[in-house]
Amino acid sequence: MPGKIAIFSSVGRNSTNLFVDVTIVQQLLNLTVPISPSQIARPIARPIAVDGLCGPATISAIEQIQRQSLLMSRPTGEVEPDDPTFNFLTRGVAAEALGSQQQLAWGARVSAAFKAKLIQIAENIGVDPNYLISAIAFETGETFSPSIRNRSGATGLIQFLPNTATELGTSTSDLAVMTAEDQMDYVEKYFNQYKNMLETIEDVYMAILWPAAIGKPNSWVLFSRPSAQYDRNSGLDTNKDGNVTKEEAAAMVKAKLLKGRGAGYFG
Repeated sequence: MPGKIAIFSSVGRNSTNLFVDVTIVQQLLNLTVPISPSQIARPIARPIAVDGLCGPATISAIEQIQRQSLLMSRPTGEVEPDDPTFNFLTRGVAAEALGSQQQLAWGARVSAAFKAKLIQIAENIGVDPNYLISAIAFETGETFSPSIRNRSGATGLIQFLPNTATELGTSTSDLAVMTAEDQMDYVEKYFNQYKNMLETIEDVYMAILWPAAIGKPNSWVLFSRPSAQYDRNSGLDTNKDGNVTKEEAAAMVKAKLLKGRGAGYFG
């Protein structure tokens, strides 16, 4: 994860607490960071679990750092992007070192090289890497195979259609013989058109399935009966009302995110 360590939004008490942001802050809290030659940072009493969930232990650790190292009389228990607490936690920490430790959904099921590249690409396009890797887990049937192909000829990590591959300057046959790490360059190239537009896991998946739905409410209808689009995606109509909503379409990707956070998958 070369470059600057960053979080998308606030972490801690009464905060946004995006999974990826909490994970980064938890890792930082477990590090000992010098303030200056005349001061020594006091690490938290014991390491906290790096699980992406902001519970009492994480908030307490933030408060301890604020109280002991930043001398705050009234710790907020909250870390904001580029605020004094975050700047303290990241001071002297190499982004590459943090990247090698960063844990995320499905991280235990992919290579270290793939994980590192995905994290960097997610940062480049402004999305939570947990959302991106979960969408890939869904699209590939949890195989993360660059050569996986469906009956329509869609191929690879995000099931590139033949015409999409052509627009990206490649082909599905070329994509199929790439390594997963190399194919991620084309994943990034595809997602660049939606850079900094994908704040939710639903929108990340809509970028793959139906880009017109990006930014729309989760109740927005993608496909209705009768139509060819509905027929191809009727399995997503979980309540069988003849409409496939954005929420219904993304439900299985959200399920992959939850599975990917579990034991044996998170890492």
